[in-house]
Amino acid sequence: MFDFDNFVNKPNMEIFGRPVTYRPKNTAHPAFAITGDFHESYMEVELRNAGADISAAQIVLFVRLIDFPESYPEPKQGDYVEIWGVTYQVMNIEHHIPGSRKLVLHEE
Repeated sequence: MFDFDNFVNKPNMEIFGRPVTYRPKNTAHPAFAITGDFHESYMEVELRNAGADISAAQIVLFVRLIDFPESYPEPKQGDYVEIWGVTYQVMNIEHHIPGSRKLVLHEE
């Protein structure tokens, strides 16, 4: 089986990753540092009949699940991330390449 995380996600984060402070909504869990691939205006494109329609512009953060601590193994809706001094709330979590998640964010 192809190891997507080590051959796709890891090199992508080494090139495009930015420092992120991840703060769980449940304050019983402490904040922690991860690396994420941040896009302020991510355009999702859907191909239809050989034409391309732009369906949405979103603020997104791609993260590797391996970067999450054992005590908090995956992102949850309602959590917060801080990138370049700006706080965003996690509005939605989508599956992405195996071993990663696409977090749809809303600026606080």
